[in-house]
Amino acid sequence: MKSLSQLQDFFYENIYPDLELLENKRKEIFSYLKTLAFVLVVLSFIAFSILKDIVLNISDLFAFCLAIPVGIFVLVYKHKVSGFVLDYKDQIIEKLVSFVEPSLFYEKNSSITKYEYDSSFLFPAHVDRYSGDDKIEGKVDGVNIKFSELHTQKKKKTSKGQTYYEDIFRGLFFIADFNKHFLSKTVVFPDKTQRYLGFMSEFFQSFSGHGELVKLDNPEFEREFVVYTSDQIEARYILSHSLMENILKLKKIVKKDISLSFYGSKVYIALHFNMAIFEPHIYKKVANFDAIKSYFETINLIVQIVKVLNLDMKIWSKK
Repeated sequence: MKSLSQLQDFFYENIYPDLELLENKRKEIFSYLKTLAFVLVVLSFIAFSILKDIVLNISDLFAFCLAIPVGIFVLVYKHKVSGFVLDYKDQIIEKLVSFVEPSLFYEKNSSITKYEYDSSFLFPAHVDRYSGDDKIEGKVDGVNIKFSELHTQKKKKTSKGQTYYEDIFRGLFFIADFNKHFLSKTVVFPDKTQRYLGFMSEFFQSFSGHGELVKLDNPEFEREFVVYTSDQIEARYILSHSLMENILKLKKIVKKDISLSFYGSKVYIALHFNMAIFEPHIYKKVANFDAIKSYFETINLIVQIVKVLNLDMKIWSKK
């Protein structure tokens, strides 16, 4: 695992020159967008002033004078910023991934497929919007892994019939070989009912619809997670004492809600983030070490999953 001092050396020798060029580009785009916003506001005000004595419905006129400039700005913003983000990923994120683990490959426009997402059984809700990017794939300590950012949503309606989209999952979705083919499916979720309902949580958990509730002999694990399975024996075989301890250790490292499932010959892990992880911001300076350190720690964190969960320990063999 690379150290922070190694990252600093890599930063100044391999990344900083590209970041300076990207910073100049960011400033140009940001300045252009500020100027565009000012011009659109002025033109909108002029148009409203001219037309307010002609158009009878002032509220419709105001909406029109607001919608047109906003629409123009959004289109220009997306075009300008998307190009900058792609350049950043090509020049910075790809180099950073190779630095953290040379055996990993980065594809900015690719993601975990919907089939793989569905195969985890972690999020059974129907998906109406599915998007993702920043897929990283390869081997760590001989274990095949892949992960990417994902954002899935379902369509809902308000009491007035208006459509909106609600998040199902947003974060990093990780898949790795588990060196055994399971006949059952076992899922592990953050136990939020335990946090709020205490001893009453087991009653509500039993109606989840995810399978049979599994009771385990690790009190700390029981407080943090709830487990469902289609095979009680195999679930206990998978969730050994050491694996439960390692999952708890991973949760402390991640400091985010995590969900896991074991199915087929894979372990699926969903790390819940409420933001895009590898996206630079057009309104923030990019030529600085802190942003690179944050990306480095995220990539390093995923690589650590293999080590923390001992996925390289081939204690089982695939059948």
